[in-house]
Amino acid sequence: MKKLVKLLLFLVILVGLLVPVQAKTLTIAMIPKSLDNPVFLDAKTGGEAAAKELGVNFIWTGSTTADAASQVSVIEGLIQRKVDGMVISCTDAGALKSVIDRAVAAGIKVATFDSDSPDSKRSFYCGTDNYKAGLACGEMMVKLLKEAKKDKQTVSCAILTGGLGAFNLNERIRGFKEAVQKANIKMNYTSTMACDDDTNRAVELMEQYVRANPKLDAFFVAGGWPYFSKPGSMPNVKAWVEKGGLLVSMDTFYPCLVYMKDGAASALIGQDFYAMGDLGVRRMVDLINGKSVPDFIDTGLVVVDKNNLDEVLANTVPWN
Repeated sequence: MKKLVKLLLFLVILVGLLVPVQAKTLTIAMIPKSLDNPVFLDAKTGGEAAAKELGVNFIWTGSTTADAASQVSVIEGLIQRKVDGMVISCTDAGALKSVIDRAVAAGIKVATFDSDSPDSKRSFYCGTDNYKAGLACGEMMVKLLKEAKKDKQTVSCAILTGGLGAFNLNERIRGFKEAVQKANIKMNYTSTMACDDDTNRAVELMEQYVRANPKLDAFFVAGGWPYFSKPGSMPNVKAWVEKGGLLVSMDTFYPCLVYMKDGAASALIGQDFYAMGDLGVRRMVDLINGKSVPDFIDTGLVVVDKNNLDEVLANTVPWN
């Protein structure tokens, strides 16, 4: 009888070893700066497509507007849900450091996309090299100033940014200023305005500024917010550009290109948000599975000026 019991136990153990263990389905959350900013929709599409291909659960969640405290609350909720990984676009690098570090301490893999928190314990950043993007914007501005024969004078320049604590935007501004400085152009930065990633506020700030300062030489826009407004919403900006004002902006989304075609921008430097979503999810899965992932995954830049505007516009999908 004892031999029979031992035999049965042996068979039970053997069967258990032979039956494959069902692998856990990973859950990856992607958190944009805000849900009301349409620039992130391409990242959502890319992330969803990669997650479907890889067989992982994909969560797209965030605060309604770009607010650091609200984004912290969203991340805290995901820590409580015990997701396997998070890919975050940080509204404020410093404000999110602590909650990112808490997520990592809880055993959750964390990465950033679009806007980094480099001093946190996140594993990697996937997105634009924002310093190089700023350099490209500055180099384009230098080119335009030389073409307009304004490079030998002191140039007045205003800057529009999103949030003053956004690491990605501050890196763009740093790169822009260094490119101008390297070209030995004397530039007087008359104002740095923050729209907090709000389209209507961006339009209001730019329209008011060029109306109040018609002799302004240049404008650097660190993100495409004003161009997400209804076409024709910036008549003062358009008139200022037509009279010789030089405007270089980040982003080459369809509405940005349409505004440039209409004369409200001189040149655009674009990003690949689809790649941020796609590669952000793919590399996060690699990381969770123990594979090596580089600290920085560069998703590249697109430069649009008068020479290739029509071609780029023809090959860009319109927004609904």
